[in-house]
Amino acid sequence: MKNEFDFIKSRLEASGITKGMTILVHSSFKSLNLKTLGPIDLINALQEVITEEGNLLFPTLTYKTVNKDNPVYSVKDTPSCVGILPEIFRKMPGVVRSLNPIHSVAAWGKNKFDLTETHLNDSITLGINSPFYKMLKYDAKILMLGCGLKPNTFMHLVENLNNLEYRKTVNIVNFKIYDYDNKLTIKELHLPDMSNYYQMYDRVINILDEPDLQVISINDEVSYLIDANKLLIKASEVLKENPMYFVEKIK
Repeated sequence: MKNEFDFIKSRLEASGITKGMTILVHSSFKSLNLKTLGPIDLINALQEVITEEGNLLFPTLTYKTVNKDNPVYSVKDTPSCVGILPEIFRKMPGVVRSLNPIHSVAAWGKNKFDLTETHLNDSITLGINSPFYKMLKYDAKILMLGCGLKPNTFMHLVENLNNLEYRKTVNIVNFKIYDYDNKLTIKELHLPDMSNYYQMYDRVINILDEPDLQVISINDEVSYLIDANKLLIKASEVLKENPMYFVEKIK
């Protein structure tokens, strides 16, 4: 009988995750209901399946503590606010984190520096210099691990690339950004205001078919594996017809 670590590795592989892949992971660790494994064990299982020939990424978002009222971000010290897995992952050996105050990404693997090192150049939080865009050239997959389809940050990149009205600049903020050497950079960023909209990113299930969106299970929960390039193409087609397809205005 397999132990839980080997079982989870086999389930990841059976879901189509293989050596050399680039995977961006959104996650709910609690939803996996693991009995013997902790967060580090699950991350290690992903790393062993992908290997250092691939790339493992977690969004390490900070929007709950870094904003126009508190425009300060430290790549080393500012915690992520999107769950235990990203927070642990960003501090693990061999992991680097991008220099974006709100939508940073932590990366491990063969192309981690290429994926993260230019994020500071964007004047928006998710642009063509961000890991969310740069991962496309590595045929990235998005793993929605036990968290449903709604918390898909990649969709903000899709919206930005399609110049949607509700993603236009509302606030221009000068952020203080500290790198790994505590060197300070002042960076002007243009921020939208999404507070008047419900984000309906689970609607991607209506526009993608297998194998571009696969319903999978790692440990009896419902998870999803999405082809990021196909999602960008299909979602952009839908948005040209209906720019409000992925949001609903709060009345």
